[in-house]
Amino acid sequence: MPETAIIIVNWNGWKDTIECLNSFVHPLPDAHFFIIDNASSDNSIAELRSFFDSTSISYTYCTVNTLPTDFNASQQVTLISNHFNQGFAGANNAVLKFLIALKQYRYAWLLNNDTTVIADSLPKLISKIQTDEAIAFCGSVLLDYTTPQLVQCCGVRHFKYLGVSKLFLKNEEWAAIKNNIPPMPGNIFYQNGASLLTDISKLEQIGLMDERFFLYSEEADWQLRAQQLSYINTTATESIVYHKGSMSTAGKKYIFFYNYNRSAIFMTRKNFGIFASLTATASLLLITIIRAKLNPKSVAHGIKGLYMGWKIAF
Repeated sequence: MPETAIIIVNWNGWKDTIECLNSFVHPLPDAHFFIIDNASSDNSIAELRSFFDSTSISYTYCTVNTLPTDFNASQQVTLISNHFNQGFAGANNAVLKFLIALKQYRYAWLLNNDTTVIADSLPKLISKIQTDEAIAFCGSVLLDYTTPQLVQCCGVRHFKYLGVSKLFLKNEEWAAIKNNIPPMPGNIFYQNGASLLTDISKLEQIGLMDERFFLYSEEADWQLRAQQLSYINTTATESIVYHKGSMSTAGKKYIFFYNYNRSAIFMTRKNFGIFASLTATASLLLITIIRAKLNPKSVAHGIKGLYMGWKIAF
């Protein structure tokens, strides 16, 4: 029986999803792929089915509702059609909920569809998570897809009074630091959801992601909740994944500002209290104005995101 369930969420990105799958070179004998399509409008389901039909990859096609009855562990892939766009948290949760009840897989690997992997990306994650029973989440080193010599993320620091997260070691030359990686600073930190391995058995106590986030910060809130239960997260520095990044909001910056601000304020309000929420609101407003370069649409959506972040926190 496969040990790891690999969960890939697709939304209007079938080309990226196929590239991601092709990077595995050959199906993993100890893993099963769950690809869940978030109600794409770009014919993703048909394109993905056509891809599987043209290869030797065996698959089962089902909907979220029929997953429990249609699942076939002997196939290499389960392609799932979602009825509506549930966001990153909701789509992953739909599969994780099924896996928790199934009790056939030890780990779930949440992997963005805009990534590519190498042969030992997953084995190194598993090796690291098994070093300490307290580890509930393990992340990869993310290298930039277009400039692969540069680090995109090696864990994430969070500054609660500013409402922002910073990718640790971003833009560092990987070759120069990989043999002597600086220690993670003491700030509250978490692993990036683009490549995140979790121990399924621990999710029965931790719970699933809060689906009110929709996009951004959901993995941070999830791991902070785990920390409250004395679980930890860590980076597998030998697990390398190449990540394109921000594909879901590419060309639509106003969507980024809305969702980032909404999620950042909601997470701050939920985890850090009223004072941090007030300072984070002021910080994010200023950051939005600067980063949006006074673009009226982006600024307006950023402000709306701040408002909605407060609204859903009550």
